[in-house]
Amino acid sequence: MNKYLIAGIKIAFEYTYDKYFKNNIEAYRYDGDEPVDHTIVVKYKETLDMPQSGMYRIFSKSVSGLKSYMTYDEGYKNIEIWIDEDTFQDVATAEYVYTGMVFLELAQRHGLLPLHGSAISYKGDVILFSAPSGTGKSTHARMWKQLFGDDVTWVNDDKPILEINEDGIFVYGAPFSGQYSSNTNKKLPLKAIVFLQQGITDEVTKLDQKEALKNLVTNTLRPTEEALWDNMLKLFEVILKQVPIYHLDASLSLNAARQIKKAIYGE
Repeated sequence: MNKYLIAGIKIAFEYTYDKYFKNNIEAYRYDGDEPVDHTIVVKYKETLDMPQSGMYRIFSKSVSGLKSYMTYDEGYKNIEIWIDEDTFQDVATAEYVYTGMVFLELAQRHGLLPLHGSAISYKGDVILFSAPSGTGKSTHARMWKQLFGDDVTWVNDDKPILEINEDGIFVYGAPFSGQYSSNTNKKLPLKAIVFLQQGITDEVTKLDQKEALKNLVTNTLRPTEEALWDNMLKLFEVILKQVPIYHLDASLSLNAARQIKKAIYGE
């Protein structure tokens, strides 16, 4: 079983399908001698039976029975994800989605903040574009690449992970990054967050803390436990104080990227 270091979390991970992981997760391989924080194994069975003991969580079920679930122990040290592959048209995608869900929850348990968005690096600064699915986050990020070329690289195109420490606010890449596996194994400082709305004006507005908080909550993975919610709210408080947060009424023209760059950098 291979070991990976993702957002500072050491994971032993065994998966089956290469569709999303091949030429993607290898950049996160970890060869250190320290014990891993978690082990995640994906297993397949034609018919899944309801677990009779231990800790578990049902992911999906149908009228005929279970489609997927996970079992885990104290501290989520050892996790098994069970999938009935006959109940999914695209088993590789199911594997990727469920393992990504589990990893993002583990990230929360390590004090990190997964945010639904597309994060790019511009000259070493991370700009994070966030919005509900289908709004155009990836399209807007690609505009930056088109306009500014080698000054722009991907950090994560789906679920960037934020870390807040005494040195500032940083964004990690991770191999769970959407359809095109656009990510880089980097940790870079966060410059700004931009919430997108499809529009025509390309108008940029700097959000007050109330509106910024509402957008952060809407686009963040919802914790499953009260303690995780409390920590998430503390992270939001730091972000609101230290990071400028904007709203962009984004058209599909390159002018949208130019306008938000001007707002962030004054140029």
